[in-house]
Formats: sequence, C-alpha cells, structure tokens
Amino acid sequence: MRLCKSSLITKFIILAVMVYAIMTIVTLQPKVDQLHEEKTALEAEIAQMQQENLALQEDINALGTDESAIEIARERLNMVSDGEIIYVDTSK
Repeated sequence: MRLCKSSLITKFIILAVMVYAIMTIVTLQPKVDQLHEEKTALEAEIAQMQQENLALQEDINALGTDESAIEIARERLNMVSDGEIIYVDTSK
C-alpha cells in the first residue's frame, strides 16, 4: 500500500512539472519569435551600417588626392577650373 501511494505521488509531481514546462514553453514562444524578428532587423541594420562605414572609409582615404580636392572645390565652394565656362539658367 505504501509503495502504491509514493508511486502515485511521484507520478503526480512528474505530471505537474511536465504541465508547468509545457505552459512555460507555450507562453514564451511569442517572445522568442519577437526577439528573433528583432535580431533579423538588427542584423540587416548592422550590414547597412557596415556598408556606410566602408563608403566613408573610402572617402577618408581619398581625401589626400588631388581629385578629391578638386571635387570638394567644385561641390562645396562652387569653384571652376581655368578655361571652363559657367552657364547660369535665369529662367528659374
């Protein structure tokens, strides 16, 4: 009789632990899915930032060249080389 009672209690405890584990898994699954989506989005953002960093590094490396100085003078300072003709559109 005593062996039967302890066996029944053990089975009940195992069942309770299994139910708890299943409920925990079921309730945490949406959070796991959400975190997986966030991870994917962050990985894409990291890849984009790495591309931007690479482009910026290339710009930094090119700063010491004559071509980059000429490009900066044209774009930012609106300068032109000797012999070039500037056309101004006054219709706007």
